[in-house]
Amino acid sequence: MLVVTNTFYVDPAYHEEFEQRFRSRMGAVEEMDGFVRFEFHTPVDHGHIETETHAAVTYWESMDAFEGWTESEAFREAHRNPPPEEWFTDDGPVTIHEVAFDADGE
Repeated sequence: MLVVTNTFYVDPAYHEEFEQRFRSRMGAVEEMDGFVRFEFHTPVDHGHIETETHAAVTYWESMDAFEGWTESEAFREAHRNPPPEEWFTDDGPVTIHEVAFDADGE
């Protein structure tokens, strides 16, 4: 299984708008072959966060399945109207990991 994490450094003033944007766009990725799961992670406020780090995490059966998503018309449509640059304090990375084993040792 493949795990793709897209990290976003969001200005706290735009947290709600950013989260709502993801909520309103759900649907297309779930229909893709090889898609397993989507998670949207938000930071825990522990009193001294200046920048909030969010993560959109998708799980895929394989690299081919993920690449099929990135090459699809649904992907282009989902990314057609990006949020304003002022919502972000920095560019975030995209990381791709393979699940080597889980808690069951599999």
